[in-house]
Amino acid sequence: MEQQKPERRVIGQLEDSKWTRYFLDAVQLPCSGQSQKMIKDRRDELVQKVCCMIKRYTSSKKDISKGMRAVDAIEHLGVGYHFEEEVNKFMDVLIFTSIDENDLAGVALRFRLLRQHQYDIPCEVLKSFKDEKGEHFKDDVQSDIGTLLSLYEAAHLAKCGEESLTDSIRFTTSCLSSLSGGNQLPDHLINRVRHALATPSQRRMKRLEAKLYISIYEKDDEGDQDILELAKLDFHILQLMHRDEIKSISLWYKDLNSGSALGEYIRERPVECYFWALGVFYEPKYAKARMMFAKLIKMFSFFDDTFDSYGTLEELRQFNQAVQRWDEEDARRIGKCYGYVMSNISSILNQFVEDGASAIGIACTKEIIKHVSRCMLQEVLWREEEQVPPVQDHLRITAISTFYWALASISFTGMDAGDDVFTWATSFPKIIENAAMVSRLMDDISGHECEKERSNVATAVDCYIKEHGVTVDQAKEALGRLVEEQWRSINEEFLTNTTVPVEVLTRVVNLARVMDCMYKKLDGYTHSSETADPIDKLLNSCVNH
Repeated sequence: MEQQKPERRVIGQLEDSKWTRYFLDAVQLPCSGQSQKMIKDRRDELVQKVCCMIKRYTSSKKDISKGMRAVDAIEHLGVGYHFEEEVNKFMDVLIFTSIDENDLAGVALRFRLLRQHQYDIPCEVLKSFKDEKGEHFKDDVQSDIGTLLSLYEAAHLAKCGEESLTDSIRFTTSCLSSLSGGNQLPDHLINRVRHALATPSQRRMKRLEAKLYISIYEKDDEGDQDILELAKLDFHILQLMHRDEIKSISLWYKDLNSGSALGEYIRERPVECYFWALGVFYEPKYAKARMMFAKLIKMFSFFDDTFDSYGTLEELRQFNQAVQRWDEEDARRIGKCYGYVMSNISSILNQFVEDGASAIGIACTKEIIKHVSRCMLQEVLWREEEQVPPVQDHLRITAISTFYWALASISFTGMDAGDDVFTWATSFPKIIENAAMVSRLMDDISGHECEKERSNVATAVDCYIKEHGVTVDQAKEALGRLVEEQWRSINEEFLTNTTVPVEVLTRVVNLARVMDCMYKKLDGYTHSSETADPIDKLLNSCVNH
């Protein structure tokens, strides 16, 4: 008979997510009177037309500027996955093609496109934006919206130590903010500027960017109508696929019966977990990876909630020991919820292997989970002993306890990555560490007040306040600057890492991008109303086509 548990912390009522029941009951999208076959046929026809367009721009250097704008639009609109080979060939030409220095917007666009495609082009190519002494930006730049936007977006591809790009961000942000605050711009340009200032393209969740950019691109007088129509049709087709997947995830979660097994302390967020997966990979070829990711992040959420909001110190010590041995029976002996969490994580990982996932990838993920468990226990010890450690000591532990390291590993497993990728991943490489730091810092900055109520654990904000004797707002501002440093390091690692394929590095960058979407203002996972609008945009609201 299970022993009576010691008194537990009182946790505030968790906000319910509205989505699970909705997608269980949802019918097909009433988005178009056309048959799905007609839509797919038209989409495929447009893919061929745009493919020929890119090839034409690649073979004719005189059209290189038009080609850059077309490729940029294709990638903003989320249809670049159709043209990976063609775009790569275009980039191979672009790297050896110069742009007229008087076309400042084009110079910045070339720089950004090349860096986005892992060409480590030096930032000195942007020197034409400044006067002959290189001290001040040219006067005509300050009022040119297109040039300002192009430089603003390019500068967010900065690596560590590229102070000229930091200056460019400050300059363009100031100019764009001033111009968008007045009445001298038409509405469509104001919307475009505000969209960029809210979040630069480099940090946007790519699927959400595709949806939002459609409304911007269709008001662009220089936009290509074939690319626009392709984007709309493709979004519709993928949205139907994603809705089928989220319904499957919702049914799977319902069968878990987690509410009765774990009680009210858990955050029931299966749709939000799928949304997270969609941010890491939305393309059709990654369907298996999306489902694996969504299921495992839901299990990790149970794990996190058990440490944060339920377990006593002694129970969690025992649970950590069970995790280190990967012993489900030991976990069951601690209590019902511990056995449930451990057995479900084990069952899901085993099922992945049975379904053809890399056994080495799953073994790698298990080892990382053990690291996470040890770090979570350390957080509990700090809480119980009322310790507020130095910021760097805190981040060294809590960057791992975000589970981002483990999520990166399962992402690679879902992509059928090679064994060398997992050898690399187990070393906690710099780019994964950077993404995990973005996760931890943004979580602590946006969720500081909520976390104090929910688990009473010291956040990075508390640690910074104690170490530096500053206010909450000052601590958040300082930690925000640290987020910026992590992004520059992510950019640098992406450009210079030759150990693993670019597709693997992209998943890590995408993990950081999801945080910018879900945790920019508030903890959007705990407070699910914060993610209601982006979820609606991606999985519910139609695109008119």
